[in-house]
Amino acid sequence: MEIWSHGGNRYEVISMYSVPADAWYYELRGLDEPPGAGPNLTISIPDATPDGPFTPTPPEHVVVYADGGVLPWRILGKLIHLLESSGDLVEEGRDLSSEAVALPLTLNTWSHDGRRFEVNQFHHGDADSWCYELYEVDPDNPENNYIEVRIPDASPESGPFVPMPTDHVTLTMHGHWALPWSVFRRFLDAIQAAGDIVEPSGNESPLAERP
Repeated sequence: MEIWSHGGNRYEVISMYSVPADAWYYELRGLDEPPGAGPNLTISIPDATPDGPFTPTPPEHVVVYADGGVLPWRILGKLIHLLESSGDLVEEGRDLSSEAVALPLTLNTWSHDGRRFEVNQFHHGDADSWCYELYEVDPDNPENNYIEVRIPDASPESGPFVPMPTDHVTLTMHGHWALPWSVFRRFLDAIQAAGDIVEPSGNESPLAERP
């Protein structure tokens, strides 16, 4: 277990094996909000050999459970870096080509294992922020589950959008949503590639692609 801090708030990170689920879990939850308010984010890596030593399944089987709340981008980045450097996630050759991560200003549709997802980006005038949204197109599911990344505008009154540093960027999770890791990671890659993620001077993004 680890405790991380950001902006005066504390976040608990637990890495553990779940015997009932035959999976390795990475769980992150906020410690300073009322119970149930979040943020709560869990990444589940199924075990390919539950009767022996833990063997992670390929990334297409990994599931992200976004269970509500607001998570700072830098805390999210630390969690992703912890996961990807742990050896518990099978290394994947993520497609970082412009075709895969470029986001048009209109709706962008992605498909994964028979499921359809849409990504939207827009300027949120009431919040003085640029927003990226990811949600699933599922007519049979009435629940409004989606995630959004908000990047505050450093100069909302004086012209074109100027992104504030990542200390101010947040991931908001609405509802209780289980989404594929591959889609979640592609969403983060696309936001990173858009050029709106600005690190404070001297800092390296924990989500940046490393050789």
